[in-house]
Amino acid sequence: MRVFDKIFGFSTKSVGDNEAFVKLIQVAKEDSNIHKTLVSILSMDPFQRKSAIGSLIEDMQLKGAPKKFVAAIANLKDDKVADRALEILLDESENTNT
Repeated sequence: MRVFDKIFGFSTKSVGDNEAFVKLIQVAKEDSNIHKTLVSILSMDPFQRKSAIGSLIEDMQLKGAPKKFVAAIANLKDDKVADRALEILLDESENTNT
């Protein structure tokens, strides 16, 4: 079954199990510039979001960003992951504004 999953890109691992992704969300909660950038990208329609993330990934790779961090950003191409990340980031900003 694992081979089948790998061939078709299925994963039983949750993005929440990805330490780099969790760290990305934590950093975005703490750093207003990163928060603003991610919320801006995640608020785009899916096509624009995926395009912006693709450009961001290329830029990060050219600058030698750690592969785990690049992979964490790449997770945001998935619609469900992006929607949930946006919910978390917006919920956090609403909680700090009250």
